[in-house]
Amino acid sequence: MDALLVESAAIGMILGLLLGLTGAGGSLVALPLLLSLHMPLHDAIGVSLGAVALSALIGAIPRARQGLVAWRPLLWLTLTGWPGNALGQWLGRFIPEALLILGFCALVLWSAWRMWRGSSTPKVAGTATRNGPLLALGLAVGLLSGLMGVGGGFLIVPGLLWFTPLSMLAATATSMAGIALVSGGGFLLYLSHAQPPMPLLAALAAGGALGVLFGNRLALRLGGATLQRIFAVMLVVVSLSLAAQKLLA
Repeated sequence: MDALLVESAAIGMILGLLLGLTGAGGSLVALPLLLSLHMPLHDAIGVSLGAVALSALIGAIPRARQGLVAWRPLLWLTLTGWPGNALGQWLGRFIPEALLILGFCALVLWSAWRMWRGSSTPKVAGTATRNGPLLALGLAVGLLSGLMGVGGGFLIVPGLLWFTPLSMLAATATSMAGIALVSGGGFLLYLSHAQPPMPLLAALAAGGALGVLFGNRLALRLGGATLQRIFAVMLVVVSLSLAAQKLLA
């Protein structure tokens, strides 16, 4: 059990580091690694939601104090993210696991391509915030969060860059706050009908807290284009690893 807790803490540190650096990606790594510990998919999803939500909250608090969290876009994302999460958890009971993973990997690869391509395109200043697309984005994030236990930052970050005038640092900060709210709501819903292994969850959360604080500091030293490229490469790696692990095993 001690070795399992150490492994969980290490997974949490990777999760938190990615969240702090890019505002996303933690759960994309956490879920495959939790599955590699032979956890059932349903429990891995629930534990991933809890660990990601807490790590994102810890990372978002100092960013909010620096004035980097955009509260209005966050409100639109959360309004549809919560009901989307509930719907996703319900739909997950009926969709075959292989189909979920294939669709998930395709969406992640598409996001990676868009992020890499966008890293070399100067962001146009003064882009107006588009509330309608943000509401649709929140619903999509909630659905994926409920279906696969992901925070949805790989959608939130590019969505905020496309539909708001936010910089990369502000987008990652707002993404972390959104992940904390949407994934936290999904975790509470999961707790209503399940009992996750609390020592494992605590180890994940402790590692995540350390990782996200370090990632926050490192993100301030890197440029926005560099962060976008790191994010894109990370998405490709974890997408392919998840597909190989679950579909080729």
